Amino acid sequence: MLARPNQAWLVWGIDDQTHQVKGTTFDPFSARGSGNPSLTMWLTQKTQPRPDFEFQEVHHPDGRVVLMTIQAPRSAPLAFDGVRYIWVDSHKTSLSGHPDKERRIWSLLGGKADWSGEIVADASLEDLDPEAVDAARVRFTQYLINGNSDPACQEAIRAEAESWDLPTLLNKARVTREGRITRTALLLLGKDESAHFLAPADIRLSWIRRDAQNRTESSQHFSQPLILATERLFTRIRNVTIQYMRDDTLVPVAIPRYDNWVIREALHNCIAHQDYTLGGKVNVVEHPDRLVFGNLGQFIPPVLSGCWSTRLRRSITGTSGLSPPWFGCGWWIRSAAASAGCFRRSGIGSFLCRITWPMRRDTVPPGSK
Repeated sequence: MLARPNQAWLVWGIDDQTHQVKGTTFDPFSARGSGNPSLTMWLTQKTQPRPDFEFQEVHHPDGRVVLMTIQAPRSAPLAFDGVRYIWVDSHKTSLSGHPDKERRIWSLLGGKADWSGEIVADASLEDLDPEAVDAARVRFTQYLINGNSDPACQEAIRAEAESWDLPTLLNKARVTREGRITRTALLLLGKDESAHFLAPADIRLSWIRRDAQNRTESSQHFSQPLILATERLFTRIRNVTIQYMRDDTLVPVAIPRYDNWVIREALHNCIAHQDYTLGGKVNVVEHPDRLVFGNLGQFIPPVLSGCWSTRLRRSITGTSGLSPPWFGCGWWIRSAAASAGCFRRSGIGSFLCRITWPMRRDTVPPGSK
């Protein structure tokens, strides 16, 4: 792929060292894959995205040769059984272990542009919600203060931030670009009536409560500005207090059913890693025993995907499929959301550890009262 060939070949009946024809008895048309499907069907099912290949036979005087012609993929690097590979010298290794090469491959495939950083020419500061802008100023100021432990410096930072006019604030928070309104600005801070600038993207968060039979009991939709919508959705979640008996005490401990930090991070990551070009919305489904967060996008980058089981990837991302690195709306909204204190820039590892540690430790046994 990095050499930009249009095709690749896998050849049977040729000596690897001398390249002399020696013949083969391998018959791809009668060979079967695991579970007894035809080899072609088995390879097609095991490979993502669906590969474009064909087998050919060459009857050479020195023996029969079989060629497998593989067309170069156009949408994503090929993965076999959920793993992408790359040749380094004469060794086959996982592509996820070479992130720089992986990024180059995605670049050659024409990865999506940063949708969230695109300028919206007809939008202006008048299309931003004043309450959301005030919230962004408070959060961004706190974000700057958190990086300095000196009280005097903190006060100086707070005073400087209060003196910024609106264009300066939004530029420094990476919400606008040189004073021009981006899609990120409208997503996080835009008025509800400014949603038409982002059409056909569906800029909504949906909260749905379902009973034990999966029937919808109640629901509510929250629109722009998303920086405020997340707080409003959070208030609808029933995070009841439960009594938990720890191993080191005879006195039950009152704890919330869900870790508020995990709810916050999961929701904000759904927003930041949503692929808005697909026209879907972020869903939070509240079941009696669990919360399910869903979006159209990818949360775990492929470089980390091998660290997590298929079951866990499904529970977090909604799919066990493979996507481009940080595939979603783009870097711009993630940077702006981090500046607004929505989540940590380096929080993926700590978030996944925090969300999976109770699962592995079984900290709160199922059915605890």
